[in-house]
Amino acid sequence: MDDKMKKTLIALIALIFVLPLAACSNTSKDTAIKENTSRWHKTISGLEVVKTDKYGNDRGYIARTMKELKKVNESVIQGTVYDMSKIDNFNNGAYTKVTVYVDKVISGKKSLQGKKIVLVMNGGITTTNSWYKNQNQTRETNHDILVQYNEAPLPKVGSKIIGGITTIEKTEPTIYMKTIKKNNLANTNTYDLDMPAFNFWIKDSKDKQYHLNNPKATKELKVNPEMAKSIKNLTDELNQKYNN
Repeated sequence: MDDKMKKTLIALIALIFVLPLAACSNTSKDTAIKENTSRWHKTISGLEVVKTDKYGNDRGYIARTMKELKKVNESVIQGTVYDMSKIDNFNNGAYTKVTVYVDKVISGKKSLQGKKIVLVMNGGITTTNSWYKNQNQTRETNHDILVQYNEAPLPKVGSKIIGGITTIEKTEPTIYMKTIKKNNLANTNTYDLDMPAFNFWIKDSKDKQYHLNNPKATKELKVNPEMAKSIKNLTDELNQKYNN
């Protein structure tokens, strides 16, 4: 057997082992996502939904181009929402632990690809007494509610996402950072999602393309046509390159 035939044989043997492992991995991920979807639906089923225009964690620079998006973030990722979990929230705050499987690192830390990271996102389960604390609440029986931020609704388990992430600033005195610490999430796989109102794109099972995860974005951007056009162009570019 000559060297060329040996190399071909080695390559074929490698494929025999690698392809089943990849298929098994994808099947395992899909199964876990289905189970996580069911569990999260049960968790939030029947809860009163309270919508708010308050700002949660929504900081950073609004990138208008791909170059800016890559520049202002440590990493830009494309991922799948793998799981969502209730966390312990402070008064007047509502966040959710969102675990994301990184399908592709568009820019930045390549070692994240194929890994799971944690994002603490706006909206989540809390109680009426906690959410309305010191806000002249009409007294009622304390009960659980699901808070939804109008500019940044929680994604669904299984949704595809694109967004910029940065290392969390652990010394911040904000409710957001206090919540992360309270739930022991201030570790190396927890990241800050940058500018979720205008630089966070989502694609649900019913969608054909990625779109901003902000139902109010079109109306809000009308006051700045130039920015609206730039963000639309950025959204189109992301779809052309990463909507596989």
